[in-house]
Amino acid sequence: MQAVISFLSQRIKVKYVIVLLPLLAAILLEAHIRFLSLRLSSTAHYLQINTQLIFACLPFLIAHVMAFKQPLRLALISWLLGFIAYPILIYALNVLFPQFAHWQHLGLQGWVLCTGASSIWLLSQCTTANHKSFISNWYSSLISLDNVVLILLFCWSFIMAGVLNTHENPFLNQPFELIIEPSKIISQFSQFMTYFWQLSVYVAILYGLYLLNRYLLIRHLLATHGVFTFVAACIIVIAVLTPLLIAAVLTLPVNNLPAHIPNLTPSGSQEIFNKYNYQFMLFFLVISTPIILAFERQQQQSKLNEVAKQQTQTELKLLQQQVNPHFLFNTLNNLYALTLTKSEQAPQLVLHLADLLRYTVYEGQKSSVPLEKELDYLKSFIELQNIRSANKCEFNLVWPNNFDALSITPLLLIIIVENAIKHGVEPASDKTHVSIEITINNNTLTLYCANPIPARVAKKEQGMGLANLQKRLQLLYPNKHSLITHKQDAIWQTTLTLELQK
Repeated sequence: MQAVISFLSQRIKVKYVIVLLPLLAAILLEAHIRFLSLRLSSTAHYLQINTQLIFACLPFLIAHVMAFKQPLRLALISWLLGFIAYPILIYALNVLFPQFAHWQHLGLQGWVLCTGASSIWLLSQCTTANHKSFISNWYSSLISLDNVVLILLFCWSFIMAGVLNTHENPFLNQPFELIIEPSKIISQFSQFMTYFWQLSVYVAILYGLYLLNRYLLIRHLLATHGVFTFVAACIIVIAVLTPLLIAAVLTLPVNNLPAHIPNLTPSGSQEIFNKYNYQFMLFFLVISTPIILAFERQQQQSKLNEVAKQQTQTELKLLQQQVNPHFLFNTLNNLYALTLTKSEQAPQLVLHLADLLRYTVYEGQKSSVPLEKELDYLKSFIELQNIRSANKCEFNLVWPNNFDALSITPLLLIIIVENAIKHGVEPASDKTHVSIEITINNNTLTLYCANPIPARVAKKEQGMGLANLQKRLQLLYPNKHSLITHKQDAIWQTTLTLELQK
């Protein structure tokens, strides 16, 4: 038991580490940007900035986890308190206490990174295969690899344009700090746009190289013609495109600088054939290729999972269609026998049949129903069988008292009871006894059913019902069920256990 508790606690810890990963990445990114922008090199300063920023972002981490754990309304309240109310409080403290503003490192950029990381991750958790909507479909298309790469590149161009716009003649006063003054973006908007459109040219070039690598080099050459052809094509791309692209970016006004001043090329010079330009192109292909391959594999696996799920649903529907007609035909035969004898019980049988069919049609098509409804259905079915068999069969019944709001897949338990009646009661010429005992213990349902096996059917199989049930259990309750059948002294015993959910 202790080992189980230890295993579960480890699983829970791993779960929350995964939940916090996007936010921790944003915090560490902000800490490194701040450390590098301050031109610091001391290990003590590095540790200090990281520690203080993580401490300042603790409310973000708490709000992120609470938003993941709680229902929608409470999750929204927790998230707003952490990511909106708390930053407003920090801003007020910065204004009121200059010493506090100098000590803490949480600024606008850090808030944007943390808020964006939390929002995107939480939204991604809502777009599961079981919850398809317009918003989730739109979000899924938005976070495709192509769109993410394009968004990140344009964010880079926007940020770098803001950094360049913040400084006077930044290229003539290198090195310059990686800081942004939002007020200057507004006051010097035309200059900001000048930087932005030129950096957007770089974005277009990099994005074009990414598309070339993904859709031509990887999908066509690597996938179809193998690694050697792919490597050869990469060498050609590096050799041919590098000087052409460098020559193109050197025509931009931002690179119209004196020869001794570094420009915005990988080599930082006016040399088109500089080795650093080729190294950058090689580095870009080396980095982007495994990322693209990993994403392509994940996409392929998702499609395979979706196909497998559709196949499972199709098989379940076919099995469900096998259950309903079998029950209906048996009951109609019962009704026919009663009408031939003009039995007074025929109208009551019709009413029971109508109730059972109503449940089968409306509730039987659902993925799950309250356990109480399923047991009521089972009781009605047994009452119908009592009417049909008159005094031929005696049922020994034990029902659970506390359902504890449990749910179950409909029309599972009926298969065992119907199998007992079909093979144990109907062929018998004498009075028979059928025992049905249902118990619940710690969300685990146990159904025990025992019926006699008449001598003339003792050597026959118990029918397709239990085989059907076994297939459905494997699909619906994998590793959460057991179905045991046993024959002892002309008694057929069936024991089913199910782990149910609330």
